[in-house]
Amino acid sequence: MIGSGSAPLSPDMVKGWQERYGIGVINFFGSNEGVALLTTPRDVPDPVERARYFPRYGVPGMTWSARTATQVEVRLVDLATGEEITEPGVPGELRIRGPMLFPGYVDGDRLPSPFDEEGFLKTGDVFQIAGDNNQFLEYIDRAKDMVIRGGMNVAPAELENLILGHPSVAEVAVVGVPDEVYGERVCAVVVPREGATVTLDDITAYLRERKIASYKLPERLEIRPALPRNPLGKLLKRQLRDELRGQG
Repeated sequence: MIGSGSAPLSPDMVKGWQERYGIGVINFFGSNEGVALLTTPRDVPDPVERARYFPRYGVPGMTWSARTATQVEVRLVDLATGEEITEPGVPGELRIRGPMLFPGYVDGDRLPSPFDEEGFLKTGDVFQIAGDNNQFLEYIDRAKDMVIRGGMNVAPAELENLILGHPSVAEVAVVGVPDEVYGERVCAVVVPREGATVTLDDITAYLRERKIASYKLPERLEIRPALPRNPLGKLLKRQLRDELRGQG
């Protein structure tokens, strides 16, 4: 097995490793403040489900192979109301409590507390409850990366995972760009595969085949030779947003 984290996993990639090489990919979710969730081939044999879902620790009747399952508490919280979310399909901020978390920042007296009143870490990541028995957490996106188009929330991670399945796309990032009418519009920044050509019509047609709601479809396409990343390979979406805003 191999493990992967830091960014959402493409279902096609996880499936490819398993079918071509017989290697199961462990899907990790965590942060510098503390590693938290992991989806293993033992718990979730289907590679597509493993790429999409994380364990919702604490669900009655469910057991998980990872030792962290008995040590970590998770919950989802509505960012507008602060109420805990217990129904499937409702986006909310993931909050985590457990012994693997850090105690706080060095200069924490000058920063807002990263913990809520019950000691849960406020991750800033948006998830929703999923699965036949509500046993999974499905990643939606970073709260700060959500695109709000005409009052509707669009999760870039959902579109990115789908667009990566297009045979002409090597890399993609989806960001919001300012718009006078809708507030923001969806922009797909694509790195084509070598020798391939990609158009906006190609991308939208591909997404329509996958039954994506029309308000989520990209309305602008940017072609780049590469996406900006930090030395660890993490995508720098803020840099992309700043560049695109500067272009008008």
